[in-house]
Order: sequence, then structure tokens, then C-alpha cells
Amino acid sequence: MKILLPLLFIVLGLAGLMTLLSNRPDAASAVATEKVWAVAIQSVRRERLSPVVNLFGRIESPRAARLSAALASDVLEVTVAEGQYVTAGAALVRLDNIDARNRLSERKAEAADISAQIESENQRHLADQEALRYEQSLLALARKSVQRAERLASTQVGAESQVDDARRSMLQQELGVTSRRLAINDHTARLAQLNARRARARALQSQAERDVSRSQIVAPYDGRITAVHVARGDRVRIGDGLVDLYDVGRTEVRAQIPTRHLAGLRNALYESDTIHSTLKVDGRILMLRLDRLAGQVEIGSGGVDAFFHFTDQRPGLELGRTVDLRVELPAESDVFAVPLAALYGRDRIYKMDDGRLKGVAVERVGDYVDGDGNSKVLIRSGGIDDGDQVVISQLPNAVDGLRIEARAN
Repeated sequence: MKILLPLLFIVLGLAGLMTLLSNRPDAASAVATEKVWAVAIQSVRRERLSPVVNLFGRIESPRAARLSAALASDVLEVTVAEGQYVTAGAALVRLDNIDARNRLSERKAEAADISAQIESENQRHLADQEALRYEQSLLALARKSVQRAERLASTQVGAESQVDDARRSMLQQELGVTSRRLAINDHTARLAQLNARRARARALQSQAERDVSRSQIVAPYDGRITAVHVARGDRVRIGDGLVDLYDVGRTEVRAQIPTRHLAGLRNALYESDTIHSTLKVDGRILMLRLDRLAGQVEIGSGGVDAFFHFTDQRPGLELGRTVDLRVELPAESDVFAVPLAALYGRDRIYKMDDGRLKGVAVERVGDYVDGDGNSKVLIRSGGIDDGDQVVISQLPNAVDGLRIEARAN
């Protein structure tokens, strides 16, 4: 039994296995099926749209000035601080002007003295003219005395000494007339010299008055203080910087335009087309327009600097602040706006053609932002027509002919 019982189990097991193998179903033949990829698609059409380019800009002002001392003096008062807004004509720094006022008094005295000399010269000229008439009358009398003395001497009634005395008197009178005429003729030259001296004195007086007025430094325009270089008690020399400020009404944005966009912007400026741009800062969106291009290219730069003016109120941004600027380039014709995900590489997209992928080579024109604020890319291609279904989702294994279907949104 110890031998027969195990053999019996083995036989029964083999019989059961053979029964199972004989009754198993036939294996179904495998059928190969093609995988279908779900993709997002978008219908496209040709449009005329303006590409945008994002640039880094810097806040600048063409009217940023350093106010300097016009005279050597002591600082009496500083009324502003860095960052403060000031209005045109507001006092910024006051200098000691005692020396300037003393010089002004001297210049006024010099001018008054010369004016008095001119008045004296005019009076003397009138007196010389009046005296000349009398001296000419005296000369005529002296000549008659000579003639009378000569007649008496010829008749031996008068002495020769009387003739000599008469002639001496006549010559002295002629000398006096000549001197008087010379004084009258020199009047014009003397008056011109005095007028020149008075003009110089008045010019020096005006300079002294200007020095007095320059002792108080005032704001030349509505601006903002960027630096204060002096304090009360400082001694300043002519030309020393006192206060830096800029005109808050003339701030602008400087940004470098890449060379590839330069031709279009230059043509737009030449044709007086307005190039708009936007700036988002401190939670505000500010509108700007392209005003001009720089006339010089910095060494090593990859473009040309452009200057954008704010179209509405000046925001009062700090000078030197870096900002993100979005510039709307001149409009391009026959372009398609598609999401960035539709682009494979830099120059290829796929469209849906009879349920399969079909690759199309494209030219990337630029970036674009639609009315809803969505970022897109503008492309141009002869292989795309209006109404084509472009794949706008990325497939890791995208190849021509791949089976696809539109994914439900």
C-alpha cells in the first residue's frame, strides 16, 4: 500500500492534466491596432497684426541738471532734501551775498560817477561854444587894433611899440580861439570815451546784480531732487555742485532696439506713424510712444537706443529705474496668430490633414498679445490656408502621418 498509493495519485494527476489540456480553448490571433493621439487644434486665418517685442528700459530725463555755485561764498541755508519734489522758482540753497552786495554798490557808484562826468562834459561843451563866440569877437577887435596902430605908426603919430603890443594881443587872442575850437572838436571823442566807460560800468553793475541774485539757488522747473551736495556752513567755490534735480515733466524711457526690428521702426518714424508701447509699473499700465532713435551706437551694443515718451501724465518714476517695456511694432500682413505651444523648434508647425499630422515650415514674424492678454506668436507660411486646423499642443513624438484626433475642450 505504501508503494501503490503514491503511484495511484500520480496516475490520477496525469489523467487530470491531460483532460484539461485537451479541453482548453483555442488562442485568439492578435490583431495590430494603430494608436490615435488626442491633440488640441485651432482654426487659423490670415490677418494684419502688429508684433510686439519686450524690452528692458531705463527711466531717464533729458532735463537733469546739477545746479552749481556762481560765486565763492558760505552756505547759509539748505531748504530741500534728496527725493523731495519742488516747483519752478522754489528756493533750494541760500548763499551769503554780502561780498556780492558790496561789489554791486561799488559798480553803482562807478556808473553814477561816469554819468556825472558825461553831464559835466556836455555842459562844458555848451560853455566852450558860447566862449568861442566871445573870443572870436575879441579877435576881431584885436585885429582892428593892429590895423589902427599900423596906420598911426605909418603917419609917425603912433610908436612902433604900440604896433607890437597890438599884434601880441591879436596873436594871443588867435591862440585862445584855436584852443577853444580844439576843445569843441574834441568833445565828440571825449564823450565817446565817457560813454564807453559808462557802458562798461553798467555791464559790471549788471554782473554784480546777477551775482547777488545767484546767491539764492532756485529750481529752474518743476522737478525732483536727486542729490544735495552741501550743508549749512559749507564754503563753496565757483562751479561747485550744490543740488541735482530732474524735470518730472520730461521723463522718458530709453530702451535698446534689436537690429532686426530697427528698419521697421525707422521707416515708421520717417512716415510719421505712431509706435505705441506699454509699461507696467507699480500696478499701473502706462502708455508711451516712440519719439526718436539715438544718433550713435555704443561700442559692443547689439542695437540702437530708442526713446519713448509718456502719452499721458508723467508718472514721476525715479531716474535710473529699470522697467519692462512692451513695444508694438509696425503691422505685418498675411500672418497667423497661434499659441507658442504650436511651434516646434523655430520654424515648424503641424496641421491636421485627414486625421493625421502634416508638418509645415513657417517663418516666425514675432510675438503677439491678443485682446484677452494671451501671449501668442505670429507666423507666416505659404503652406497654411485660411481655415486650416493647426495643432496647438506639444507631442513628444510628432512626425508626419501620425494619427490624431481633436481633443474635446
